[in-house]
Amino acid sequence: MLVMESFISGADGVMVGACLKGECHYSIGNLQAEGKVEVTKRVLRRMGLSPDRLVMRMMSSAQGGKFVEYVSGFQEDIAQLGPLGVSEGVTGDDLKLRLTAAMNAVSDKKLRWVEGKWLEFQEEGNLYGERFTLHELGRMYEEVVLDECALQEIRLRLEEKAQTALALSHLVRMPAYKVLRHLADLRRMGHAVLGATA
Repeated sequence: MLVMESFISGADGVMVGACLKGECHYSIGNLQAEGKVEVTKRVLRRMGLSPDRLVMRMMSSAQGGKFVEYVSGFQEDIAQLGPLGVSEGVTGDDLKLRLTAAMNAVSDKKLRWVEGKWLEFQEEGNLYGERFTLHELGRMYEEVVLDECALQEIRLRLEEKAQTALALSHLVRMPAYKVLRHLADLRRMGHAVLGATA
């Protein structure tokens, strides 16, 4: 959530610093943070923004030189990308709406639950003891992120004004049949979608 707040406040990029693996004061806090960063990068990509605007670097407190190297490299990368949204072609009110939808998505209990399972699914597995590779987790998370972000963006766009499903499909960058499915989901969840028409 803090990462998205930074982007909403105008940051062009965010670097998350964490302890080295196996050296975190909070046991597995850095590994849990890794899952949160991975999900947030997928949210950024879904919203049409470069996921390279968010990085996580692990280092120890004794690695001052490494910290400087990471920060300098990240600053150069962000300078290459330019201001948030400009190189991606997402600016003004559209950028603000997408960032708000992204913030709503990462704040929602569904994505928070998914973030919390990132490490568990790798190390302990699911209810049946099946462990997932990073590739498998990535595919599964991608679907959840896509759905939640689209749902939040559709809801915000309908709050702005009435839209047809076809118009929404262009705005949220997905086929109209998927938009219709999300509209039905919003209705089931009790959200007012009276502005939406087929």
